[in-house]
Amino acid sequence: FDESACIQCGLCKSTCPEKVIELVPRIDFAAQSRGTVTIKEEEPAHCVRCGKAFGTRSAIDAVVRKLEGRHWMFADKAIVERLRMCGDCRIVVQSESKIDPYAGTPRPHPRTSDEYEALHDLPPGEKKKPG
Repeated sequence: FDESACIQCGLCKSTCPEKVIELVPRIDFAAQSRGTVTIKEEEPAHCVRCGKAFGTRSAIDAVVRKLEGRHWMFADKAIVERLRMCGDCRIVVQSESKIDPYAGTPRPHPRTSDEYEALHDLPPGEKKKPG
């Protein structure tokens, strides 16, 4: 973080996943002489497919914890594993899989009159009387 380059736009505050950044309007002349200061440093997350660093390990682990087993789209372990892949590998794996993300749930089988009659123990051709 280089405070002398900060223009108080608030972008860092609004995008912080932990919501811990607070903006303080000030001009700190001592900050200009200090230079760049490392406030927090984390280990990068590496893609499980190609090994490329693509984010912080803590952020990826937090997303996996929030979605794994709690969201219907992430019920399958193979899909959860995609969260641990870089954007390029995620696209490759998705295109290689036979999963249709737009498929939705299967439509129910339409019931025929024969099935309805068998379900309600009616003789063939007789309709159920209302009431």
